[in-house]
Amino acid sequence: MDRYTKGFVVASLVYFFLAAVLGIWMGGTDAAAWVPFAHVHFNLLGFMSMMIYGVGYFILPRFNGRTLHWPSWVPIHFYIANIGLIGMVATAPERPSTGFVLFSALSVISAGMFAVNLGATMLMEPKAATEEEPSSAPEAESSAAAPPPAAPKIDPDMRVGEILTRWPQTVDVFVGHGFASLANPEHREQVKQIPITLRMACQRHNVDLDYMVAELNGVIAPSFASEAVPSASASAASEGGLAGKARAKSPKGKLARGETIGADHILGEILAAYPETEKVFRKYYGDGCFSCPGQATESVKQSAMMHNVSEKHLISELNHAAGH
Repeated sequence: MDRYTKGFVVASLVYFFLAAVLGIWMGGTDAAAWVPFAHVHFNLLGFMSMMIYGVGYFILPRFNGRTLHWPSWVPIHFYIANIGLIGMVATAPERPSTGFVLFSALSVISAGMFAVNLGATMLMEPKAATEEEPSSAPEAESSAAAPPPAAPKIDPDMRVGEILTRWPQTVDVFVGHGFASLANPEHREQVKQIPITLRMACQRHNVDLDYMVAELNGVIAPSFASEAVPSASASAASEGGLAGKARAKSPKGKLARGETIGADHILGEILAAYPETEKVFRKYYGDGCFSCPGQATESVKQSAMMHNVSEKHLISELNHAAGH
């Protein structure tokens, strides 16, 4: 969590404690008229609302695979919400008064800022996504211009999810090589959303890549079984060839091998292009990162914010692991 998102949660707990103290005061004595007002509003605008603000800012953009539309509003919202609530309680004994109206207006504005900011985040398309398309159009055209293969063929840099989607019969091969969890249909659907390549999966499960490729191609097209091992070995032998191949196959807007890793690149794309960055993600995020569907939509910037990790240091280590 960043400073102000965490600040909302901390403020929420403080107001909850104050509301509890005022509740005891109300129950044990003949409290002043402003005390019930303060008790109710510390609970409603303090505890409940600020907890929603903090958790909402942190969780909802990530659930939608987006960054907050106007992050610069959050500090302003934090101060306006707190000033409005404290001012309302302080001027409550003077009601009706101009001061009370002004502080009440601040509370309403703060709620509006939260609703508009999150609404825009979830409903409006990010600008970066629309700007990327024209610049990557020539790359898409060049890859489209390449002559199509004579027949379908699985290669080491193809996503496991794509293989399972296009050729469901290959699931028996995966299960036979130790990928037992893929026998579960629900887990297969999750894997289809995670951009893990066949090469990465074989490295992680200590499976012979060349043999796996040959067996998979034998299932989808027996005539390709004899060609699979030599082609897989040749692609693994030349790093430059692999980089060129990955770059040619890279869909528009996706990270290709040879490119520098940036803050807006998706975790799954980084792992697909640079399997060697796995050790960096494991260092900062643990093993859970590799089975989390969020890696299909979450950027380096979002993940660093979620895990309270230095974005600059993370990008530096990722590029170092990738050989940049």
